Amino acid sequence: MKVSESKSGLHWSLRILLWINILNSVLLLGAYINTHISPNSFPYLAFLGLAYPIFLLIAIVFIGLWIFAKPRYVLLSLLTIVIGWNHLTNFYALNWSQAELNQPLKVISFNVRVFDLYNKEGRVENRNKIFDFLSEQNADILCFQEFYNQEEPTLFPTKDTMINLLGTHYYHERYTHEMRGKRYFGVATFSKYPIVNKGQIPFENDPNNYCIFSDVVIRQDTFRVFNGHLGSIRLQNDDYEFFGELDGPEYPEQKEAGQRIMKRLKIAFEKRAVQAEQVAAEIERSPHPVIVCMDLNDTPVSYSYRQFSRILEDAFVQSGNGIGQTYIGKVPSNRIDYIFYDEQLRSANFTTHQVSFSDHKPISCELELKSE
Repeated sequence: MKVSESKSGLHWSLRILLWINILNSVLLLGAYINTHISPNSFPYLAFLGLAYPIFLLIAIVFIGLWIFAKPRYVLLSLLTIVIGWNHLTNFYALNWSQAELNQPLKVISFNVRVFDLYNKEGRVENRNKIFDFLSEQNADILCFQEFYNQEEPTLFPTKDTMINLLGTHYYHERYTHEMRGKRYFGVATFSKYPIVNKGQIPFENDPNNYCIFSDVVIRQDTFRVFNGHLGSIRLQNDDYEFFGELDGPEYPEQKEAGQRIMKRLKIAFEKRAVQAEQVAAEIERSPHPVIVCMDLNDTPVSYSYRQFSRILEDAFVQSGNGIGQTYIGKVPSNRIDYIFYDEQLRSANFTTHQVSFSDHKPISCELELKSE
């Protein structure tokens, strides 16, 4: 009798686990579908894309579990992962070897968070660390988001120092707004090669975000370099505290914070979708091979990401390794900074630099036109 009861209990435990596995597979499939449906049509699918790493990990755990308990159930998670294999390779890259480039063009994209301007005690030291890092990298084209500059006179120089230090005498800057004392905040592209044309893509749904493009002549070829910063979530300090303590005594306040965060995420998903579509349309009109440096503020399993990956190559996927997490904060703690490029080019040595001068890690790669 006891043996029978034990077997019955085990049977129900496995059945419950199977239903959890089925639910997780459905959610994982929903994450895949989210990349094809605009959040402006069905916003809540986008949350599944944000949670993709969690669903993926659960699926892998179930594969390990079923191997020992019920081997035939392995197919459930395995097939779900295989269906979304392209999302897995976008999330985790593995490139054992790198292409050998003859005349590589080194590109850096970096959200510098206004050079830590508001950290009064350590801002000069941190800004100088950024300068030292950039000098060591010796890049040809540098794209910055959340760039800060103040016209002379200033005790916190950025642009002019960078031009002289890096030898990037050609630049294109676009500031979203002016603060007191002729201080500016926005996006900026610096180049060692001539910039012969400049354009901009303003976003009607958020004047704080922007994208610019610069036509850069490198030797005998012209490239159009896009530098963009798409809509952020704009979480506040009390929102971040929600992720640090979920089980404290102030549960009603935490519940309210959770609802507020969900609303901000929803608004950001919808905003970025429109902005990404707008930039992608401009990319498709480009008369030159395209390089895109982007603080997308969205993960590789998102509708916004797909607007670029469907028409361009992702340098991380083609020549990077690992997960490539670029955002140091808690949400979304994932890869949200990208370098995309035209299929006429090839990449090598994509690197997510393990430095913490900002809340974003800088990324870089080498590019070259494919030989005909």
